[in-house]
Amino acid sequence: MMARLLLWIFLGLVTLARLYLVARAELSADEAYWALCGWQPAVAYFDGPGGTLLAVAAGVALGAAGLWWPIFALLATLALFFLVAPLAGTRAALAAAVLLNLLPAFNLNALTPGDAMPLTMFALGFMAAAWRGLHHNSISWWLGAGFCAAGGLLFSYQAWFFLPALAVVLLASRRWRSRLGGAGFWMAAVPPLVVLAMLLSWNASHDWIHFIRGTWQTALDLQWWRLTGSLWRAAGAASPLGLAVLAVALAFALREVSVAPKAKFLVVPALFALLVTGYALLRGEPAQPAGLMTAGLALPMVAWLPASAGRLPTRLLLVLVFLTTALWSAAQMARSHPVDAGFNAEVGREIEKLRSSQTPPVFLIAESAPLASAIALHLQEATPALPGHPPVYVIESPSAESQYAFWPRYDQFTEAPATPPEPGTDPYTEQDGFNPFLGRSAFYLTTQAEVDLPQAISAAFATCRLLAEITLPSGRILRVFLCSEYQTLPL
Repeated sequence: MMARLLLWIFLGLVTLARLYLVARAELSADEAYWALCGWQPAVAYFDGPGGTLLAVAAGVALGAAGLWWPIFALLATLALFFLVAPLAGTRAALAAAVLLNLLPAFNLNALTPGDAMPLTMFALGFMAAAWRGLHHNSISWWLGAGFCAAGGLLFSYQAWFFLPALAVVLLASRRWRSRLGGAGFWMAAVPPLVVLAMLLSWNASHDWIHFIRGTWQTALDLQWWRLTGSLWRAAGAASPLGLAVLAVALAFALREVSVAPKAKFLVVPALFALLVTGYALLRGEPAQPAGLMTAGLALPMVAWLPASAGRLPTRLLLVLVFLTTALWSAAQMARSHPVDAGFNAEVGREIEKLRSSQTPPVFLIAESAPLASAIALHLQEATPALPGHPPVYVIESPSAESQYAFWPRYDQFTEAPATPPEPGTDPYTEQDGFNPFLGRSAFYLTTQAEVDLPQAISAAFATCRLLAEITLPSGRILRVFLCSEYQTLPL
């Protein structure tokens, strides 16, 4: 009882501190882009499943982009505690929960929107619910595990292995093998399969944008030379001693897999997560989402460490791990750079002042999706040029580079209103296209120098001249070009 009270006090203080830091954080350009996307709810977006974007949008609406991430960290910690408690006891669960909150990667991701924290939360929630489903043969716990797997898929495709890993655990265990044919496991499979079907349906209607960015050759191109640097980054994310202890704990748990069902239940999903992380690392992709999830799944195995390492008691070793990990995490947090906010309300007012001086009204184009989104969120009058269009456009491009490719664009032609055919003429005439932006002027907003003006702007407008320079809060210069008489890009 006292251990749980101490846990609640610890988590309450840590969560309040994280919420305070998140509330003070400035909105980054990427977060502005995520919010703009998330305000149009969908199961997925150009950048992947929609969980992160929807959560950021909800956070921005309430005053802070990362508002939900300290909550995700709190729920991840509770899920770890309730996973370890029935397997290794309350004291071991309390130690694992505290150590999780000392990891540098956990602290950084508790303050920064991204896939890593919700993915870790749902992975630990899945394991905690699945153990109770197995132990009590409870349909409600099986369904809880299924909803956790579905929640993970809403944030990242890397949650694909939750149910397959559990199926391997059941197949490898004589005690649990019969559960594969039971109603509980198959009911747990329903929620993630529904989410997966929704994601595939979205992709089918958007040219399979999530899966066409590579080929089988690129998928199998593993760059082994990245391994050394990846191990160093992993040591930085978990602290060197913390990473070593997790690796040793995994090794000791592996020795018990054939005789201890609890070890088998923990080790198999952790190995799946480790393979997902290693694959991402060897391909040069961000490994943080799967890496933090792997660390969370490996923490319960600390209970399988022997009572002593030579003459050094394991309890003393763990105290040393706690201290060094806390110091390492503090150093990492101190070294982390504040977000380059780039924009504030004053910048938005200056753009609107320049815009109001132009007659007829101009429309706005920005050099990138994050920049366009940041500007749009800081305009007091974010009225689009046409109904249903975004407040700020990105440069026209033949390739899809962001969610803006799925929204109305200023370079699109629509069918002109049909006119009744003249008597005696062929009624089957080709319908002309119509672009409402032809001949109009625009502001092109960019941090690029005038000599670097892209051809998609200089060739599409009759003239372009530098109208103003605005100093951003970060010290960078936002240049506003007045581009007159839009003509579309020449073929």
